[in-house]
Amino acid sequence: MLYPLLQTIKSKNPPLATKIALAALLCCTPAFSLDKQRIENLLKSRTNMNFKVIASDAHVFKDVSFIVVESPSGERLAAIASNDGKFLIPLNEGIGDEDSKNNLQIALDNVEKYNKTKKDAAVLALFKKYDKHILKIQANKNAKGKTKTYMIIDTTCPYCAQEIHQLDNYLNRGDLEILIVGILGQNAFNRAATYYGELSKAQTREQKITLLKRIFESNYNGKTKNEALARELSDSTLAAGVQGVPFIIIQPQ
Repeated sequence: MLYPLLQTIKSKNPPLATKIALAALLCCTPAFSLDKQRIENLLKSRTNMNFKVIASDAHVFKDVSFIVVESPSGERLAAIASNDGKFLIPLNEGIGDEDSKNNLQIALDNVEKYNKTKKDAAVLALFKKYDKHILKIQANKNAKGKTKTYMIIDTTCPYCAQEIHQLDNYLNRGDLEILIVGILGQNAFNRAATYYGELSKAQTREQKITLLKRIFESNYNGKTKNEALARELSDSTLAAGVQGVPFIIIQPQ
């Protein structure tokens, strides 16, 4: 429950059900010897509602520990666990001030940075392995930036479409490499298979840009498909730890 709740808190106008759930969470969660006003201000900035910290009990946390566990895939997860090993609360994500440097936030940040570094390395290896199936677009002639952007997108993802609408912004900063996957359902897979069926025809920079924009059109379709390649690339992307799109890495060039 906590992770989707925190995701919604990050928006400026979360739904009423979330606001009610957060109020309940505050009533039941110990606040320790904390700065109550700062907590209330933080929640106000995230929800536009005036929450009150109404309970604080440091004794609740005397028998718990902050832990980090690692899955067989190598991904790490922070959690709070009872010392008797019978209860555990995953700490997927938190909310806080940007300038906050408390120990809990630092510990969570370290776990997140570790996972990101590991996942980025796996994704970059994916781009290298499937180099000939990557859509590569050179930067604009007058590009001022010196970056290289690696992007994994699904043509049925609205957030991916938003990134493509900003194509010029990326190309003004440097070169762009794109891996198309079909991981958001059968329609997404079919569109990816069609894309890989005609990718080889896009040779010039202009042809590549035209193809990239066309695959996001609602009526995109084609007779030639490469389902085997689309499936391999989609499966390999998921195996690399990519759980959502767009997935973007920007590096100095």
